[in-house]
Amino acid sequence: MNIIKFNENFPDEATCILQFKEQKDRIGVICPKCGCKEHYWLQNKLRYECKHCHYRQSLRSGTVMENSKLPFLYWYIAIHLLT
Repeated sequence: MNIIKFNENFPDEATCILQFKEQKDRIGVICPKCGCKEHYWLQNKLRYECKHCHYRQSLRSGTVMENSKLPFLYWYIAIHLLT
């Protein structure tokens, strides 16, 4: 994919977040505290909340972006340039 096509597919932060969430949902989110596979999505906080123990984990949890404050769009650009 060239940079022009990349910019068409991922024009802004919201698009990157939506795509990343869809990928994470497809893989499955498991609560690190109790192991439950059911969760709520807290859109305004970009976090999952376990339906069983109510533990919250960020969308970035368990990824290379876990402790990063950079926007998803920056990460997507960097990953695109590295591949």
